[in-house]
Amino acid sequence: MKITQIINEDLVMAREDQAGEASYWLTRSSGEPHDLLFVVVENAFGIIGRHFGIGASDVSVLTYRRFAEHMRTSLRRALKDDVRTSEKDGTLGDLLRQHMPECDACAREIRRDLERRSGHTVPEEELLDLMLHVHKVVSNAVFASRRV
Repeated sequence: MKITQIINEDLVMAREDQAGEASYWLTRSSGEPHDLLFVVVENAFGIIGRHFGIGASDVSVLTYRRFAEHMRTSLRRALKDDVRTSEKDGTLGDLLRQHMPECDACAREIRRDLERRSGHTVPEEELLDLMLHVHKVVSNAVFASRRV
């Protein structure tokens, strides 16, 4: 009984911490357009919610921050037209798309939203990273729901 209480209290504290994430990303001083970042991250979680039925409160604070940091990096690269020097994802990308088609579709929708809001193109190389981050969010939410 005591272990269950500790776990439940930690989950409640994590959800309370989650509420502070929006203000964390809005007040972060690194030069990015914070309002756009906030909207992009919130819409990304909305898209993930439509595809998988989970929301930002269903994942750990660490997973939320990782995902938000990835979106911040993608947004920064898109706004600066910063092209990564890596090659196309090739065989690995094809395998991941076949294995995780829903994550691929979700990542493509998030990319379209980011491109529409920023007015810039998000390179194809970013799509594979985004797909993996979507998968991480989804798997974290599934894992968290099994612990309760």
